[in-house]
Amino acid sequence: MRSEHRTVHRVAAILEAVSRATAPVGFSELAEELQIPKSTLHGFIKGLLAEGYLEAVGNSYSLGAGLHAILGPADTSSRLLLDGLCEQISARTGETVTTAVPVASSVVYVFSAAASYEVCYMPRLRVRRPLLPTSSGKVFLAFADPQKRTEIYDDIDAHLVRAFEAERAEIERTGMAYNKGETVKDVGAVAVGAWINGHLSAAITVAGPISRISDDLPYYGAVALEVVTAAGFGSLTEG
Repeated sequence: MRSEHRTVHRVAAILEAVSRATAPVGFSELAEELQIPKSTLHGFIKGLLAEGYLEAVGNSYSLGAGLHAILGPADTSSRLLLDGLCEQISARTGETVTTAVPVASSVVYVFSAAASYEVCYMPRLRVRRPLLPTSSGKVFLAFADPQKRTEIYDDIDAHLVRAFEAERAEIERTGMAYNKGETVKDVGAVAVGAWINGHLSAAITVAGPISRISDDLPYYGAVALEVVTAAGFGSLTEG
């Protein structure tokens, strides 16, 4: 049986080995533990990185956001704490507040706190979306490693990249990114980053009908930044 599913078995073994480790696992360590030829292992890892199921940490690997987005966070995960922050921000703004995570060259919404209005934005969860022009995707790109950002640009329409580049300096300065009807005509949103252990791990967005929310987006972004920072998930440059 195992020979019939050798590829699946090896991919599962890689993910299980990384999940068992208490620190990021190096390539040679994986090859030795799993007894997989290095050329074969390299191909599997390249594919898992591309899908967001592994994340490169220097020359080692840890589980990527793709698995967290599919399986959901564990009860002890820091990301679960962000769900509580979404509830706080939603209570203060009245609008839908969502936790988003980057997965490869896409973004996935993994939690949403409902708005207090009957007419509101209701995002679909655990579905991959293009990074641009989402507000959360703009945050992830603005604070990404420049080389990685350039590589991601290759997979995005040039006009979206140009529009984002015109906004990037302001996003970096304020920590807030906007989407004013760019993805869905009648929906506006603002996003801020959530930093876990010095890494931009998630974004929190506040979204609603653009006719109601447009003028308040800067204020809602400031509320989100205040809550996130007070909880210890602000960027390294804050405080």
